[in-house]
Amino acid sequence: MIVLAPEGGAGPDALLELPPDEVHHLRVRRAEPGEHLELRDGLGLVGEAILLESTAKHALVRVVAARIDPPPPPLALLVAAGDRDRFGWLVEKAAELGVTRIVPVETARSSSVATRVGAAHVARLRRRALEATKQSGAAWAPVLDLPIPLPAAAELAAGAVRWLTDPAGEWPATGEPMPAAVMVGPEGGFTEQERDLVRGAGWTPRRLGDNVLRFETAALAAAAWIGMVRGGQVHEHTDA
Repeated sequence: MIVLAPEGGAGPDALLELPPDEVHHLRVRRAEPGEHLELRDGLGLVGEAILLESTAKHALVRVVAARIDPPPPPLALLVAAGDRDRFGWLVEKAAELGVTRIVPVETARSSSVATRVGAAHVARLRRRALEATKQSGAAWAPVLDLPIPLPAAAELAAGAVRWLTDPAGEWPATGEPMPAAVMVGPEGGFTEQERDLVRGAGWTPRRLGDNVLRFETAALAAAAWIGMVRGGQVHEHTDA
């Protein structure tokens, strides 16, 4: 069973009070003192602990092993701040795929969406990213930025492979490396002026399917493709 530990302080033999959500999780799972748990904190921690005490409002564990895994290669998704429910689903799946940063982007068409992602929703999105990290067993959770305007977003990730998802773009070339960043437009796409702005900043149009993809589908398709390429690169290097 994996639980989220408080950030920092999870060295061997440390005693940790688990957060309220994890206390509830243990109660639902009927965990008993003496049970072995896995620990994650979204900041690289991979640990093991023994549950010492568990009540309806309190859970104490003793850490028996802990390490900090190196962060994964940078992979940023810069996604138009559309419907927050769909954006939340995107965040969960992106965490599972090893995305390291998610940036909600304010665009002309996303600004007219009544249910769009705003600054007030970011804390909850961060929690969803942590929960997805726990469920997948990953050591690192993606960083969730506050929403930013498109011109500022277009200047991010300088030096990375930068894709602009575009049905009219070229298919991705095999072997495009890391770090990487992907810019995804809103429902209806970027305006012509916005597309020119992003392309002018150095983003390369890339198509990810034969059909028009919704923003969450395009973002996850790109993340999955990059993850598979990276996996192949790692295995080729290891075999060599």
